[in-house]
Amino acid sequence: MGAPATRVVPMPSARRSLPRSLRLAPLLVALLAGCSEGADPRVEDVAVEVASIAVDPSGTPVVLLEDRSGERSLPIWIGLAEAHSIAAEMEHRRPPRPNTHDLAKRLIDDLEGALERVVVTDLRDGTYYAVIFLSTRGRRIEVDARPSDAIALALRCGAPLFVREALFSEAGAEIPRAAEEQEL
Repeated sequence: MGAPATRVVPMPSARRSLPRSLRLAPLLVALLAGCSEGADPRVEDVAVEVASIAVDPSGTPVVLLEDRSGERSLPIWIGLAEAHSIAAEMEHRRPPRPNTHDLAKRLIDDLEGALERVVVTDLRDGTYYAVIFLSTRGRRIEVDARPSDAIALALRCGAPLFVREALFSEAGAEIPRAAEEQEL
């Protein structure tokens, strides 16, 4: 026959004799470690600005996002209507009637909301994705959007633009700085 089974008995009262604050200390330490700056999901986001709107050789508009140091840029091919909307806002031109992005800004404002930030988050199958971060009445809302619409809206709302760090390396060929820019 085998060795007799060993019975494990918890140590009595050692845990119960500690003050409650000391018993909760490991939990508090674990929670604080999870809230450190390293756990911030935005650390991989790079602040960018719209450097320009250009037209590629095939006639397709491209918005060029540039990090604030001016060292890296990310070209995103966009539609003509969105290019016009972004260019108009950059040049402080107001259309006689509001466009879709003006309407969206007005809806956000009238619903007592704020556009906190826009992040270009992903590149899948040659298509970029973005998220619009809104807040209203104590609620935070994340809205999936095309980067062109998100950029046009962020410019109107004065919200910061960000690009995920990984996208700079995934972006492929960049537009040369000497690319001819055409007014849209």
